Amino acid sequence: MLSDSTVTLLTKLLVVGLLAVSLVSTVLTVREAGPVAALPGLVGVYVTLVLAVGVLVTGLLDPRFQVAFALGLTAFGVSMYVTESALVGVLFAVVGLFTLGTKGRELA
Repeated sequence: MLSDSTVTLLTKLLVVGLLAVSLVSTVLTVREAGPVAALPGLVGVYVTLVLAVGVLVTGLLDPRFQVAFALGLTAFGVSMYVTESALVGVLFAVVGLFTLGTKGRELA
């Protein structure tokens, strides 16, 4: 079995790798298809950046992190539905809005 410190290190490396892939993918999409086509990718960069901050700095159970992540999830779902007409985007938006409502009441 891996120790807790090894799992923590691997998790942090994975999140940094996800952020790097997200950034490179979005830059390539902007170059090839323009900024409108890259809208879901730009929101994806926000989501992975929030995830990185949650894993590296604040912790995933922090309500502020959860609100920021739910906001990103909602924006990702809306942008996915608008640009691709993907119904899964509606699901992302609904889950994000539900989480925003739940966590918003906790913070109030």
